[in-house]
Amino acid sequence: MKKILLGFSAILISTISFSQKIHFHYTDNTKSSYGLEDVRKITYEGDLMNLHLLDGSLYAWNVSTIEYYKYKEAGLNTQELLNKANAWNLSVFPNPTSTNLNVSFNLPKADEMSIALYDLQGKVVLEKQLGTKAIGNYQEVLDISALPNGVYVCRISGGQNSITKQIIKK
Repeated sequence: MKKILLGFSAILISTISFSQKIHFHYTDNTKSSYGLEDVRKITYEGDLMNLHLLDGSLYAWNVSTIEYYKYKEAGLNTQELLNKANAWNLSVFPNPTSTNLNVSFNLPKADEMSIALYDLQGKVVLEKQLGTKAIGNYQEVLDISALPNGVYVCRISGGQNSITKQIIKK
């Protein structure tokens, strides 16, 4: 089975995404789009293409029904991308941890925020909706004591931006 991993293939480094989408155009002239920040992986089994989303949804198509698909990147250059990622000044500590995880971040503009922890299969194991936050520095505490030991991905999201950091629960 041929696999293309989109979501967690680069877990070891922090990442940020800006409204990147994959667009599907079908032979019956219908279309669909998915935000890459929601895609865990794409797999192929024979003539079927499977789109696995982080929320656990699975969409499958016979490849003969897909006229074409394309990936549209945001129009940011590398320096702009780094500036936006650094502006959040995201820090997760202590890491590793066994009980509480502190998530510290700076918001350069007001945004609707949430924090989620994912296991390495892309399943949400903990989520905290933060609501609308104004410009400023914030620190949130997540109680992860009930989670099994292992590696997780902490994702802080707002509007069209998200940043991930790998954490270890011991």
